[in-house]
Amino acid sequence: MKEFDRYSSAFAYGLVEGGYNPGDKIVLWMDQDNSAEVLVASMGAAKAGVTLVTFEEKNSQDAFHTVLKDSGARGVYFSPSTVATEAGETRQTFLQKLMPGLEGLYPGDGIQLSAYPNLKQIVQTGHKNIRGVIKFKDSLVYANPRFSTYSLP
Repeated sequence: MKEFDRYSSAFAYGLVEGGYNPGDKIVLWMDQDNSAEVLVASMGAAKAGVTLVTFEEKNSQDAFHTVLKDSGARGVYFSPSTVATEAGETRQTFLQKLMPGLEGLYPGDGIQLSAYPNLKQIVQTGHKNIRGVIKFKDSLVYANPRFSTYSLP
């Protein structure tokens, strides 16, 4: 339980350091292969006061586009290698089709997409680098609560 608290707090601190405020939204587009990340993200978001947005049609590019557009989410957390179609397209493929501007970004560049004006951060659970996308493990901020100006519930 102590490790779960540590990781979920690191997720919450990562959100706060990333500029998230209570009431902001993130889309979780992860699957059962990332159940640990889903649990950490769920509890960490609650600690930071950030709302989780989920949707049913996980293998639909149109549903992903609609949830991003309608929710006004500031962030997306996704499993890039999850196969989404019988043709072998992955969630990463969907993301890159909807956001071709990511290909020109370098680490540290801000995301500014006209189709999704609120979106500021994309985080993936994979291990390979993807342009414009942060790795999940790199989004966590391990902070000592005694030295932080932000207190978690």
